[in-house]
Formats: sequence, structure tokens, C-alpha cells
Amino acid sequence: MSLRISVIIPTYNSVERLRRTIRSVLDQGYAAHEIIVVDDGSTDDTASVAELFGDAVRYVRTANGGQQRARNHGVELATGEWIALLDHDDLWEPGYLAEIEALVTASGVDVAMSNSRTWQEDGSGGGGWKDENRFLTFAPPGYWQRVGASPADRWSILDRYDYASYLAWHPQQTSMFSIRRDLYLALGGFDERMRGMGSENFEFEIRALRAARVGLIWAPLVRMIRHDSNASLDGYRMTMDLADTLLFARENHGLDATEQAIVDSELERRLPLAISSSFTLGRYDRMRAYLTLYRGPRTAKMRVKTAVAALPRPLGDGIKRLLRV
Repeated sequence: MSLRISVIIPTYNSVERLRRTIRSVLDQGYAAHEIIVVDDGSTDDTASVAELFGDAVRYVRTANGGQQRARNHGVELATGEWIALLDHDDLWEPGYLAEIEALVTASGVDVAMSNSRTWQEDGSGGGGWKDENRFLTFAPPGYWQRVGASPADRWSILDRYDYASYLAWHPQQTSMFSIRRDLYLALGGFDERMRGMGSENFEFEIRALRAARVGLIWAPLVRMIRHDSNASLDGYRMTMDLADTLLFARENHGLDATEQAIVDSELERRLPLAISSSFTLGRYDRMRAYLTLYRGPRTAKMRVKTAVAALPRPLGDGIKRLLRV
């Protein structure tokens, strides 16, 4: 029997991008079992986009509650054995679903992670490739050897993805991730408490990887689109979100002692950047919270920032501009 793959696309006020995204699913050589678009309370003409594709797309509208809730609702409605997640502004190459079907049929993995390449829009209708092979371009030196994966293969099968490695650098983004539906439901789906955080996919993935046999697809079959409204372009905020996700995992993921130590070590490594980012954004409350957790050396610049952040806000902001810290 062919693998039935349900495609879940949450969307909010993105008419033109959604049209292109749906078309990339319909252009697959291996047909999706179903395409479910969950409209998270859009105020534009999103419904008309889904209507363009007729019965090929199931359109569901919900009250605005965040993309985590929208994804979870779509999975609850799905009837396929597998769930392929896709954001409303990303695109799949025509062989994406066929490669997932081949991987799952051959190996029986629980999770499939595809390589990707990134198109950076320039704001005038054009753009260029930011990278053409995410798995190789951004992986730290020796990363894949530590994980036990070989870029020379078509696929790499991991009985368990090394937890410490994934915390240090996670290659996945939502549109590159597919999972068995029963595992998704057993995990409770995306945590709706992560609403508004750019690292919500990271939180879901590190829960999934603790219980999943993983298949890596080395061909870059996902086209990630970067544009001005992408939350991930805000590097300062993302740095804070990643630190906050590690704190969330420490408190809510039921970690064993080994995993707890790994999270603590990774958090300590990330905290200096989170402290600096929160200072830059004027989030002095978060900065002070990070400082109470940080056990590493405090540089002269960090001590200056700490002193500035402790001042009354108008005075602190003025000194911050004066010192350019």
C-alpha cells in the first residue's frame, strides 16, 4: 500500500505566498494524500486562494490562536499515516514527497528530515540563493561525523539523533520536517505555550528526537524563502528564544540526569549571547534573569551592560546610546 502523506499548511494573511506554496505541493511527482490549509483567523482574502484549487485542498478556518494551534488542528483532522509540515511561504521541490515515501518504505523511520536551500528575496521581486545546501553549509566542523551520518549517502538512518549535537546546532526548520501521525499525537503536537517564539519548531523537534528513529534526506528538496517578515531574520530575538526554549525543556520535558546535564551545558554556552541580545533589544528584565543563571566569566563589556541595565530606564538608555554598547 502506498504511504498516505497528509500535508498541513497553517496560514495567516499571506495570499500570494500561500498560492505558490500550495502549487508546489500539487506539482509533486508523488501525490499527497490530502492537503489541509488551516487559516488562523486571516483578515485578508485567504479563503479565495484555497478555493482556486477546488477539491484538491481542504480549507479550514479557525479563530486566531497561533500557528502551533493551527498545525495541531490540521493534524487532528488528517487521515494519512504521515504528516508533512509546510509553512505558507516555503516551497517543495517536485521530488520531495516521493523521497519521503521511498525513505519511509525502505527504512521504517519515525521522522524524516530533508536538506534544504534558502532563497533570499531582495524586496523588489527578485533575490538570490543565500545557500544551496543547508546541511553542509552551516554544520559546525565534524558535526555529521559526531552524529553518525554521511553526506555521501542518499539517506542517513539514525536510531537516535545525538541529543547534545542537536541542541548545539539543529539543521531543521518546520517545512523540512515530516513525522508519523501517531507519534505526533503521542507527543502532544506543537506546544501552544511557544506562541510568538521563533524557536517553536526547535522545541517540538527536541521532544520528538528523544523518541524517534530519524532519516536524513541529503538532497536539498525544500526551498526556504527568506523575506522581511520572517521572524527568523531577527537574530537578537532568536538568540533569546533559543535560550528560553532550553529553559523550557529543562522544566517541562521530563529529562533524565544525562539529558539535564546536556541542556545545562548548552544553556551556559548560549547565555552570553542571550544576555547581549536582550540588552540590545532593551529587554532588561530578561537580561537580569539570564544573568542569574549564567555561571561563566563576566567580561568587562558584560559588566558595563549589567550596570547600565540596572539604572532607571531613561538614564540607562541614554548611557547606552552614549557608550554605544
